[in-house]
Amino acid sequence: MNAVMSIEALHDGIGKARELREYLSADPHRPRYHLIPPDGFFNDANCNLFWNGRYHVFYLGRMPNPNADEWLPVLDHSSSSDLVHWIHHPPAIKPATDGSMPRGIYSGDAIENAPIPTMIYHVPNQGTCIATSEDDDLIHWMPSPANPVIPIPDEPQEYHVFDPCAWYENGTYYALIGNKNSRSGYEGDATSLFRSDDCIHWEYRGPFYKSSRRWTDEVEDCACPDFFPLGDKYMLLMHGHRPYGMAHYYLGRYENETFYPETHGRMNWQGGQLSGPETLLDDKGRRIFFGWIREARPWEQHGWASVMTLPRILSLREDGNLRIETAPELEKLRAKDYHQETVQLKANMEFNIEEVRGDCLELKVEIEPQGATEFGLKVRCSPDGVEETVIVYSSITEQLKIDLTKSTLDNEVQYPRLTPQDEDGGKRYTDSQTAPFTLTESEPLKLHIFLDKSVLEVFANSRQCLTQRIYPTRADSLGISIFTKGGEAILNKLDAWTITPTVG
Repeated sequence: MNAVMSIEALHDGIGKARELREYLSADPHRPRYHLIPPDGFFNDANCNLFWNGRYHVFYLGRMPNPNADEWLPVLDHSSSSDLVHWIHHPPAIKPATDGSMPRGIYSGDAIENAPIPTMIYHVPNQGTCIATSEDDDLIHWMPSPANPVIPIPDEPQEYHVFDPCAWYENGTYYALIGNKNSRSGYEGDATSLFRSDDCIHWEYRGPFYKSSRRWTDEVEDCACPDFFPLGDKYMLLMHGHRPYGMAHYYLGRYENETFYPETHGRMNWQGGQLSGPETLLDDKGRRIFFGWIREARPWEQHGWASVMTLPRILSLREDGNLRIETAPELEKLRAKDYHQETVQLKANMEFNIEEVRGDCLELKVEIEPQGATEFGLKVRCSPDGVEETVIVYSSITEQLKIDLTKSTLDNEVQYPRLTPQDEDGGKRYTDSQTAPFTLTESEPLKLHIFLDKSVLEVFANSRQCLTQRIYPTRADSLGISIFTKGGEAILNKLDAWTITPTVG
C-alpha cells in the first residue's frame, strides 16, 4: 500500500513539474538563450571556475526550510562545455537542516589556483567556511569539519566577517573577508586580508586597500569581492549593498599584501539591474565575467526570477582601461542574418529596419555622428510607437542612456534609483539608466546588442556595457529603428541575427 501511495505521489509530482515547465515556458519575458534557473529564484554568482574542460557557474538559489515556512539560500550549480549550452546540477552545498544554519548559505568564491577545487563561503551566524571536491564533475562537495575556519568574533574587531574571496599563490592561501573595515581612516568600501598555510588556520593581516571619496561614497561597501590579475594590473571587482545593486571595480597594483587602486569604474547605474559579479579564468587565459541580472517586476507569481549575464571577456586596453567584450562562442547561436549597407541619416530622422523584427536578437550597429547631438537605436518598438526602448548617445552630455520611458505599459515594472542620497527620501524610481561615455574625435559609436525577451545587454565600443531588464506588454513590440536628433549621422553598417534558443 505504501509503495502504491509512493508511486501515486511520484506521478502527482511529475504532473505538477510538467505543469510548471509549461507555465514557465509560456512566460513572454523568460529569456531563451541566457543562463536562467530551471525554476524559482537565484541571486549572486558565486564560486565560478573552469575545471576539467567545463565552465562551472555557482549561484545562490533557494530551498524550502524544513524548520520554518520560508526559503533558505543554497549554493546551486550549472555547467557548460561551450559557455552557451548549460546543464543544471543538484545543489553543491546545502545548509544544515538541524537549525544551525537558519539563514542558509551566503556568497563566496572558488579559491583560484587551489590544488583541488575549493570553495570559500559565508554562513550567517557562523563565519567563513570552506568545502572541497575531488569529483571532476564538481557535483559532490564536502564541507570542512573545521568550519567555520574564520568564525564571527565574539567581540567587535576592525575586520567584518562576511562575503569572502580567496586565491592560492606560492604555497600560501590569501582571503579577502568582509565588506567593511573599521580601522580609522578606512571608511567607505573596504575589505580585510587574511593569510593561511593550510586553508584552515587563518591570520588577519589588516585592511586590504583604502578607498577614496573621489570615487565612492562612504556608505558604499565591498561585498562579493573578486580579486585577480588582469594584464599588468590587478582588478578588484565587487557588489555594493548601499546603494543596493551596485557592481563596480578598481584597477591598480598589488604589492606586499596590499592593493593600491589607481582607477575606479562602475558596471551598473541607477535604473540598471546588474549585481553580484564573479569571474573565472579558463584554459585559454581568458578572464570571463558573469553577473546576476535582477528583476524589475514582482516575480513571485511568475515562478522564476533572475538571469545570469552572457559571458563577458574582461581584458585591458592599450591605454590601461578596461575592455569588455562578448565571448565569441555566442556566435554559434546566430541563425537568420541581415546586413544593412551605409545609410545617410538626416537630422531628426527615424529609419525603420523593416527586415529586422524580434525579441531574441543580436545586433551590431556602427553610427558615425555628423553634427547629431543625439543618435542611437530603438528596440522592442510597437508599430504605433506606444512601446519602445531607446538606446541613445548624447554628444552634449557624453552619456550613453537606455531610456525606459515607454519600455512597457505594465505599471508594476519599476526601476529603483541606486544613489545614496535617495535612501532617505527623494524620488525612489527612475525611467532610464545612464552611464558616462565619451567618443573620441572622429570615433563612431559601435553598439553590440543582445536582446533576449526581457534582457537587454548593450556593449559600447568594447569599453562599456549597460545591463537592463525590459517588459513590453504588446506582442507586436518587435520593431527596430535608427534615429538622429539635432543633426545628421551616417549608419555605417548594421548586422542582425536571430538567435537560436538554448532553453525552453
